[in-house]
Amino acid sequence: MSVQPEDIVRSGPNRYICQDGILKNFAEFIEGFTNPTIVTGFKSYQAFIDYVEAVPNNVTVIQHDGYSSPKAIKDIASKVSQADVIIGIGGGIILDTAKSVADQLEIEFMTIPTVAGTCAAATPLSAIYTPDGAFLKVAYHTNSSSLTLIDPAFLINAPITYLKSGIGDTLAKWYEAEAIIRYAADEKAQSLMVQAGLNQSVYLRDILLEDGNQAVKSSERGEVTPAFTKVIEAIIMLSGTVGGFAGRYGRIAGAHAIHNGLSYINETHHILHGHKVAYGILVQLAIEKRVDEITSLVDFYTQLDFPTKFTDLGITTNQTKARNIIAEHAINPKESLQLMGDFSTKDVIIALDYLENNFR
Repeated sequence: MSVQPEDIVRSGPNRYICQDGILKNFAEFIEGFTNPTIVTGFKSYQAFIDYVEAVPNNVTVIQHDGYSSPKAIKDIASKVSQADVIIGIGGGIILDTAKSVADQLEIEFMTIPTVAGTCAAATPLSAIYTPDGAFLKVAYHTNSSSLTLIDPAFLINAPITYLKSGIGDTLAKWYEAEAIIRYAADEKAQSLMVQAGLNQSVYLRDILLEDGNQAVKSSERGEVTPAFTKVIEAIIMLSGTVGGFAGRYGRIAGAHAIHNGLSYINETHHILHGHKVAYGILVQLAIEKRVDEITSLVDFYTQLDFPTKFTDLGITTNQTKARNIIAEHAINPKESLQLMGDFSTKDVIIALDYLENNFR
């Protein structure tokens, strides 16, 4: 019997370093490679170069400004077919693209996040989208990152909105894992590795609720503090261990299903991933009628300017149409909402309406 990717424990990168100034030593980490290739964005690469000042002459640089789509991945892979290592430098979309390119070429990859927006730098999978930004699937890769570098002194100057987005995306780890495991209620859900993933998600939740707002204030001041470093490590590195240990029981559920539905609404494309996931947490809780938990998050959401209504997401017209699109995609049998129960379009619409009518 074959083993599915979701059932394989993948604890994290082969090597992981979090240290102020570590990117200044970038050249040392690619010694020994003949054709190292950077896959990056435009703003992200400029920020990287401004910080490290130069890269070795034998490094090829490919810049990409679209989504991590099958076409983009194929096109980049064809351009860098002689590469012997891919170095992804950027945010979640760029890193997911870089990981997928390395997977196609069957070579190792390194990751350097330029924002603390997701756990993409530390996970062996990629979110795949259409060229227009609609979610398609999650692709599982053969290898994990051979090296992931986090430099707090570099990340402290990244746009604050990405840090907030990372907090929102990571906060979902607890709410989604807990719901999946509670619904599964089978022997596997009680296994040691699954419970280890669940315990990590509790630890993450507590870090974010206790230190998240302080980390944002540190970023606003441009000051690396223990709270800032703790939160960016939680977002980038530790959050990946939830699904890494728990597998299918620690992956995405209702919050990301709502995010994926939102990806089909053009007005939301300017909203960062984690902000939409944060909104999805509230919808997930409303679907399960866990009103007290929603109430407990309101102050935190207000502090970080997380969306709680359609207008916060840029949906100011055709809200009924948007509501139906979100609900129809969320209840798709292939969507992650089904991992936490059997819900209907009506259930999702009622939850969306509850948020519209009860918050801000």
